[in-house]
Amino acid sequence: MREVAQRVGRWGVACGLLAGVVGCQVERGESRFEAQIVEDVGLAEVGPSTDVGPGDGEGAGTLGGVWLQAHRASSCVLGQEQVSMGYYIVTIAEDGELLDEQRTLCALELSPVLGLRPLVPPAVIESIVTPAIDRGFVTRPTTGGAYTSATEVGLWGLELDDPTGAPIPTEAGDPAVVDADADGQPGVTLEIAGSSCRRYMAQRQIVRYTGQLTAPNRIEGGSATTTRMEVYGASASLCAIAPDVEPNDAFSTFTMVRVDGLGGALDLDANADGTISCAEAAPTFARVLANREPDNENCRR
Repeated sequence: MREVAQRVGRWGVACGLLAGVVGCQVERGESRFEAQIVEDVGLAEVGPSTDVGPGDGEGAGTLGGVWLQAHRASSCVLGQEQVSMGYYIVTIAEDGELLDEQRTLCALELSPVLGLRPLVPPAVIESIVTPAIDRGFVTRPTTGGAYTSATEVGLWGLELDDPTGAPIPTEAGDPAVVDADADGQPGVTLEIAGSSCRRYMAQRQIVRYTGQLTAPNRIEGGSATTTRMEVYGASASLCAIAPDVEPNDAFSTFTMVRVDGLGGALDLDANADGTISCAEAAPTFARVLANREPDNENCRR
């Protein structure tokens, strides 16, 4: 796992699909979809000291610091819902009401579609480029304040002069297509669990989060996602199938909780080195936002 200071990750929570499904998952065994949630993550009960209440102490009334974000995104693929869970470390620097944000993708889990589970190898996760486009905004950094994130752009196997506006090349030989995961194939390589099927592709995903501070050290809301993908080849013809991926924003949600110990929040800096790594945050992932099973009714609109 990586320190926050080492890489600004972007998750690109939606990925290209292999073998007729779309999506991606960090390669770490079977995905779990337990209904787990702890509403007080980031509050005093689980904070660094029982002497400091939620929203009290050093850093109270500010957003600057380190947060843990869980993003549960819904998309529709061939009429079936696919649910992905992305987990990030988010570092925020305040400039009045403006927010400079850096997101590091730690983990990504994806539900199967048509019985198939796409995987994203760690090398791909490490290779995602996340250019800074703009800044986030908050009306006030206390309970009830409205929050809008910076635009999150994730480039998979791409180097674009205009990260949001340039077209994704249709040919693998285009200089904007790079072997980001260094496996000798254009773009990045995704695979299907339990098979040797691989797809070589590039992708751009753009996400914006909007919500509200629902309690001290906690932000909740929804997201809007746009994904564009191009396939450059595959190890088998079935892997090259690229059905449309429809964002299902009405069923997407996110939660962010502060995890740096400020303002009475949870402190995940276990080794006290001044940074919070994905490894330190991992035991808390499932407590931030409950996962759920896909529901195909959500794609019948």
